[in-house]
Amino acid sequence: MKINTPIRIAIFLSIVIFSLAGLTYYFANNNQNLFIALSVFFLATIALIYFVVKQFFHEKIKVIYKSIYKFKGTSNIRDLDIDNVEREAEQWADAKEEELNAYKRDENYRREFIGNVSHELKTPIFNIQGYIQTLLDGGLKDDNINLKYLQRTNKSVDRMINIVEDLEVISRLETDEYQLDFQAFNIFELASEVIDAFEMKASQMNIILELINESQTEHVIGDKDKIQQVLMNLVSNSIKYGKDGGKTRVRFFDMEANMLIEIADDGIGIAEDSLDRLFERFYRVDKNRSRDIGGTGLGLAIVKHILEGHNQNINVRSTVGVGSTFSFFLNKAD
Repeated sequence: MKINTPIRIAIFLSIVIFSLAGLTYYFANNNQNLFIALSVFFLATIALIYFVVKQFFHEKIKVIYKSIYKFKGTSNIRDLDIDNVEREAEQWADAKEEELNAYKRDENYRREFIGNVSHELKTPIFNIQGYIQTLLDGGLKDDNINLKYLQRTNKSVDRMINIVEDLEVISRLETDEYQLDFQAFNIFELASEVIDAFEMKASQMNIILELINESQTEHVIGDKDKIQQVLMNLVSNSIKYGKDGGKTRVRFFDMEANMLIEIADDGIGIAEDSLDRLFERFYRVDKNRSRDIGGTGLGLAIVKHILEGHNQNINVRSTVGVGSTFSFFLNKAD
């Protein structure tokens, strides 16, 4: 019979101690023998308790303790301290629970991401299929639709290419395959180039673009090409979600050793419950409007990854009907 339950351990201890007590009584026929018998009884009891604690508790706890250190990825196993076992076991259990939750979140994110990619690619693929089928069914000989459908097919192909290219950019940024080229550059001039590039698009939307420098310097440290991509994505979004007769302001402020860059608009704004998910891939605040005005749904995710590569974060504050402000920091060059 295995002695592996509390009641069995208790019975085992009782029998052994009772046996020792009986032997002590049997040999204790005078005071001298009584003293020797009690001493032997005392030492035997200590040895018994030590054996039971070590065999049934200490060794089993030590195995668990070693497993905890093994999962922690360290071989630095100290002597077992009973007082620390519960605390460290709880810490280990909490860490494993958090790890499991992270796996579940990643799994949910993976499923959602695959669904989003499928959905984003499905629309242009079905459009292409419909246009080509129409042309094959005789539309190719119809001068009223053949060129128009070919142009629409080309537009859908361009959309698919943009999605794939943006996914490749994010993948490289996430896996550190892309090395950022840090250098000093004039961010005011860079922002001016971005403003000039969107001037016609803003004019078509009747939106005014403003560039304001309230900083004492114009030079920062960063990857110039990637920061240009950040500015272009943010300015482009401010125009897409702007309002007729509105404004987009790009401003620079001094923040000690850093420069604060803000891109603010007075457009439709973003609901508070959407702010936490705003930088997720393919997340769209207004899905119908987003697809009508173009874009891959990956722009803000790319912005987030680029700035994280600069050890910075992208911040946003927004009010529905009032507008949105995106901001981030860069280190000054001087």
